[in-house]
Amino acid sequence: MGTQGDGNHFLFVGVSKNTGNTMLVTHHGSRAPGAMLYDKGMKVANRFRQEISPETLRENAWIPYETEEGKQYWEALQLIRNWTKENHESIHNATLEKLNIERQNRYWNEHNFVFRDGDLFYHAKGATPLDDKFLPDITGPRLIPLNMSEPVLIVQGKTNDRNLGFAPHGAGRNFSRTQHKKSLAHKTIEEIFEEETKGLDIRFFTNDIDISELPSAYKSAKNVRAQIEEYGLCEVLDEVMPYGCIMAGDVQKNAPWKKKKKFRKS
Repeated sequence: MGTQGDGNHFLFVGVSKNTGNTMLVTHHGSRAPGAMLYDKGMKVANRFRQEISPETLRENAWIPYETEEGKQYWEALQLIRNWTKENHESIHNATLEKLNIERQNRYWNEHNFVFRDGDLFYHAKGATPLDDKFLPDITGPRLIPLNMSEPVLIVQGKTNDRNLGFAPHGAGRNFSRTQHKKSLAHKTIEEIFEEETKGLDIRFFTNDIDISELPSAYKSAKNVRAQIEEYGLCEVLDEVMPYGCIMAGDVQKNAPWKKKKKFRKS
């Protein structure tokens, strides 16, 4: 609780284009509890797959909702959802307390989650829910991050034939992490970092620059915005203009808990 995790998880600070207010955006998922639930769920799903449809690929296994296991898994997902929300709020609350300031507003949304509408379940990989029916506790608009050098979009929208009630989660990767690093092998890490973060305060929690999280690793933010407009996916209400961010980075390389273990051994 109260930690960000690793990889593309971040804490982003910027200024509202509309109001000039400072805004804090955190991005992380359900962390270890969610991963453990997923592993357990996939084992149960595979058991049903073998009974119902053994020719179906293992990665496409599912748990029938009408079963006891299906209902229990859905309830467990809601617990994980609440835990994740609390985790975000704990980070924001700690920041407010440290700075001795009060918040003016707060809202959040999941992405890459399972959403339900009656007997339909939406596996929204790479998608952010727009329709209020997917979010029982929604208190404001939705957030779409693009990359560390671009604004975070604050959006709203309605369900239409093109979006099914969802907006893009953000700008996905152009390449795998490994491919991206190979494509930039002719430059030093410091050169790449300087070029791509000019004018911004960008830090990595592990103090190691992970170039696979820099803007060039992701799809063009300009193209994502153009597609949102062209296809009427959602309406942009405001933008959080970037000041800087703290990226989680590759914690497997320099994990704080690994340091503690080494310290205990010595």
